[in-house]
Amino acid sequence: MRHDPGADVEQLLALSGPALDQLFRASPAGGVPDGEARGTVLPARGARVSRALAALTRLTAWQGKVFDPPRGELRNLLTPFGVAAVRARVYRGPSWFDDKECTVLDYSWTSLLAHRVRDEIREVAPGRYLGLVYWGRRKILHFALDFTDPPASPPRAVTVRAVVPADRVADVQAVLTGAARRKGAAGEPIPFAELTGVHFARLVLVPGGNDLAGGEVPASVVYMCEVDASPDAHLADLARKADGGLGEVFGPCEGFPGGGAPEAELIAWLRAHSVPSAAFYVNTAGRRLQQIQQEARLREAIEDFLDRRGGSPPDADPMAVRADIQRFVTGRPDLAWARTPVPPPDRRTRLRQAAHRYGVPLAGLALAPVLPFAVPAWAALLRLHERRDVPSRERPTPEHVARLAACEDFAAQNPFTAVGLVKAGRFRRATLTGLLFAVDYGARHLYNRGDLAGVKTIHFARWLFIDDKRRVIFASNYDGSLESYMDDFIDKVAWGLNAVFSNGHGYPRTRWLIGGGARDEQAFKYYLRCHQVPTEVWYSAYDTLTTHHINTNARVRAGLFAELGPAETQAWLALL
Repeated sequence: MRHDPGADVEQLLALSGPALDQLFRASPAGGVPDGEARGTVLPARGARVSRALAALTRLTAWQGKVFDPPRGELRNLLTPFGVAAVRARVYRGPSWFDDKECTVLDYSWTSLLAHRVRDEIREVAPGRYLGLVYWGRRKILHFALDFTDPPASPPRAVTVRAVVPADRVADVQAVLTGAARRKGAAGEPIPFAELTGVHFARLVLVPGGNDLAGGEVPASVVYMCEVDASPDAHLADLARKADGGLGEVFGPCEGFPGGGAPEAELIAWLRAHSVPSAAFYVNTAGRRLQQIQQEARLREAIEDFLDRRGGSPPDADPMAVRADIQRFVTGRPDLAWARTPVPPPDRRTRLRQAAHRYGVPLAGLALAPVLPFAVPAWAALLRLHERRDVPSRERPTPEHVARLAACEDFAAQNPFTAVGLVKAGRFRRATLTGLLFAVDYGARHLYNRGDLAGVKTIHFARWLFIDDKRRVIFASNYDGSLESYMDDFIDKVAWGLNAVFSNGHGYPRTRWLIGGGARDEQAFKYYLRCHQVPTEVWYSAYDTLTTHHINTNARVRAGLFAELGPAETQAWLALL
């Protein structure tokens, strides 16, 4: 039987129990699902009551399911915070309802709480599944799973880092250099464009050396991406679509599964080598890859339409021109999505953000009694350390600058990757840990609308510790040239650079953490270039779009069908 494209969740909520049974009976088993699905309980009590009960269930108890095909299992998303819990085995088998094939979600061997529960699902439309819930052998409930509109979540930072033995560093470097020379669909060891929801990605060889105590820090290869998916879902996607490329890049690394290893083993290795970010900045919270790409196409389509009609005469009525554009967009089925506003983040994401936004300051109140003593002591220790610091006089060699330049200025954006040693001692390590926690908090709740303390050209940035916090990696994706990028920071947020980077060995001398430092412009630029590593393999899903373009495109979409007066309409047309 063919899928019914109209079987959306709203229609399912309006169906009676017998009608849902008939739809389940008539539907094919479909493929075994993969990834996160939005779940909806179907009470079969009439459309209005069913919607209310479904909304209440989602608000208080059940958000959906996350399928993991390599493991043959799933987890439910429970509570308002979407906690992944209550595991089930997933396999194909005959339905208890009609003995025909379905996908079985079996809790009998995996959950003490739900051991008497069995679910069965069939695909009633592309990406949409209808499910039955059994308690024992008794059918008690229907539900829907929607993979076409997964719960919106903010982009995540995913990092995988693996140590490279000293005698294999040259092999990894050859792979990355070769990929950079063959840049394109056939040259990338990892098919970034085929991975779901990836904004940016890179592969970097971080050199080894010695720490400040003379101990060894190993070389490593690092994969980083910004993606609209959970880290687990992305790593599973990566293992399925890039197993050969992963072998090229990570094959020389310690413990990497050999060729032909089961997918589950590869995913487990990637998870074991994942590194969390100490701080992560997103230009605009909640803006997903699909939205960015769609809004760019929308603006192009509108501008093509205006060009074909000869533009807008200076004396044209702005309201009439906008009405013509609205009619054009309405007549294009491929632009139908533009008539609806951008959906807000799902309730689970909003609750998590609110809990973090207010929970952190509340937890900090517990430290209030000791702050009058701790802050002066910390400030005194800081100044003592600053007086002892020795700034580096190192200058980047012409060869190093040439290697870096070979990886830059191929698009409207550029990658930046740098690695450096944290200054010796527990004081500096603790100070940097606390500062990055504060940076992460600010990026999540204060600087999440396209403006990082006055710097508007950064798409994403992250800081992460490696080598037992002896070293830090900083990586970003930004617009324009490196020179303008550094100047932007120096002119607008030198104090912020000093607060974080002054804990790095060799940084220009600072005063009271935020003074000096980056204000010695040339010394600061030398320091950055010396610690920058070539980003030879780098991918952008929208490499012609600057942050300004992306924000403008979003404004075009937001104003297209909004209620605007004449002056507002004129300003909107000026965006095109």
